[in-house]
Amino acid sequence: MGLRIAPVTKLLLSTVLLAAICTACGSSNTTRAAPQPITWKPCPTEYGTTVQCADIEVPLDWDKPDGEKITVGIDRLPATDSGRSLGDLIINPGGPGGSGTEIIGVESQHPGLIPDEIKARFNLIGLDPRGIGTSRPAVRCDPALQNKLPDIFPADQAAFDEMVAANRAFGQSCQARTGPLLDHVDTVSVARDLEVVRQRLGGAPLSYLGLSYGTEIGYEYARLFPANSRALALDGALVHSLPPSTMSVYESTAFEDSLDRFAAWCNTTTDCALHGDDATAVVRDLVTRARQTPLPAPGCATSGLCAAEVRPGDLLLNVQEDLLFQPAVPTPRFGGRPALASALDQARKGDASALSAPTATETGDSGLAVGCAEFRADFDTYPRFETQQILLRTLAPTTLGASQSYSYLAQCVGWPAAFSNPPHTGTATPTIVPLLVNATHDPSTSYGWAQLLATQIPNAVLLTREGDGHTSFLLPGRTRDAITRYLVDGTLPPPATVLPD
Repeated sequence: MGLRIAPVTKLLLSTVLLAAICTACGSSNTTRAAPQPITWKPCPTEYGTTVQCADIEVPLDWDKPDGEKITVGIDRLPATDSGRSLGDLIINPGGPGGSGTEIIGVESQHPGLIPDEIKARFNLIGLDPRGIGTSRPAVRCDPALQNKLPDIFPADQAAFDEMVAANRAFGQSCQARTGPLLDHVDTVSVARDLEVVRQRLGGAPLSYLGLSYGTEIGYEYARLFPANSRALALDGALVHSLPPSTMSVYESTAFEDSLDRFAAWCNTTTDCALHGDDATAVVRDLVTRARQTPLPAPGCATSGLCAAEVRPGDLLLNVQEDLLFQPAVPTPRFGGRPALASALDQARKGDASALSAPTATETGDSGLAVGCAEFRADFDTYPRFETQQILLRTLAPTTLGASQSYSYLAQCVGWPAAFSNPPHTGTATPTIVPLLVNATHDPSTSYGWAQLLATQIPNAVLLTREGDGHTSFLLPGRTRDAITRYLVDGTLPPPATVLPD
């Protein structure tokens, strides 16, 4: 999944509308009436002047398409070579909670994230899923309650009970501030919204790029609307057919593997601030210390932008996040392995500020609302929870089984909103051939997930990148070139293609 926090500096990567009517509330039928043209307007100033924004009306509840309406936000960066334009490419960068409009806004202001050929041939359309980014209403919660949520590693029954009660109170604040939308932020609803976006853009077959959680949106779209696509590139595969406890096994072991590879890199380069030491031992020591007493984060205490103390769960989830991307991603937040090594070095010297959780804002954790609608634990008692912890600690002893999937197991126990899209098996059979992409050592979306998703989209081609990091489209190289060729002219790599990092 990968992208745990919504602000732009966390968004990049970790890893874009009804006039019409009910677009097949339960089937893949398309709209029966001509869509209304989109009214474009200026975007937020931070997006720049070359991007246009729009609000697209969709049903709040797709089971009641004529009922209450909400809007999803999109933006558009026009193709730089309009004479060769292939139309629109809709992008979702992941999350859950990632804003597609933000990633397009960043590209307009700081070019380099998206290949020139893609920008030349497509109008780039950023999609904000319902409740996220510029979509309205937005998911809103009480940040004071979020800042007080307990650590995700309860040590006993009392701590577990405290965690459940805090989760429930926080979720109730989200219900009070968000309203009925909180029961309808699931991915199936987002996929139906995406079909309305396609229609409102003119009705041409969909060209779509989904990263991380965006791959689940693409899968559900292909399942619901199999005949409506031109190209589906799904990079960093997320499956929704496994029990959440099983998902956490896949992701926790992927994180542990990436941390081991980080430690091996530290052993071979002086660019690592931990060179000469065992990096995994440094992490284990910091976690042990944090379980006894939270680690100090004096920089956060001064700025107020992050927590003044770092608990084990926050420490490990931020380590995972810092392993997501290599330095090639043009954003200061993701400095790759050297930045993580420096953060760990500073933490062992008494300042864990670089590994602290950001201070919550009212709209800062919309991804949790989506996660709890989709990935809620398949158990709700402490003995079962402790059994899961034992399993994960056995499989991933350094990271204790921490992962984004595990955080949903912990933080969604007691969540009061609807479990509206529980895991389900199914097969998508789009009339075009989708391209699936995954790295073998992705610290978030396990390569095993990609293999499983390939069985659920039987006609898809799986392209493997032998290497590290989360998703491949944001990393210059042969894999991104292959994704670009597929999106531009439909060229697919041969089945079972493996490309170097």
